[in-house]
Amino acid sequence: MSRAHLIAIIDDDAALRVALQELLAVLDFECRTFADAAAFLLERRPGEYACVISDLNMPGMDGLALVQHLHTVEPALPVILISAQVDPAIRARALRAGAIAYLGKPIDDAVLHRHLVAALNRRR
Repeated sequence: MSRAHLIAIIDDDAALRVALQELLAVLDFECRTFADAAAFLLERRPGEYACVISDLNMPGMDGLALVQHLHTVEPALPVILISAQVDPAIRARALRAGAIAYLGKPIDDAVLHRHLVAALNRRR
C-alpha cells in the first residue's frame, strides 16, 4: 500500500492510538493520531485524509457525532468506528449515520486492514 494514503486515528486512549499507529505503519499506511475529535477537526483540511478511524466513546464530541459531522462537510471521507461496546443498535445507528464499518475492540488486524483497503479503493 502506498504511503500516499493518510489515515487519522482518533481515540482518547493513548495506548490504543500508539498500537493502531504501529499496526498501520507495519501495513505501510501513514497516519496521524488525535486524542479527541476537536483536535482532529482543528487540524483537518478537506481532502487531506483518506480515511478516519475513530473511537465511539470519547469526551466531548463522540464518534457518532463526528461521523455525522464529517458526512455533512466531507461526505466522501470514509470513517471506521471502533468501540468496546458491541450493541447491535448502536452499530446500526453508526452505519446509518455514514460510518463504513463498526469494529469491536479488541480490533482484529486483518478485519481492520480489509476495511481500510476497501475504503481507499472506494475513494479512488
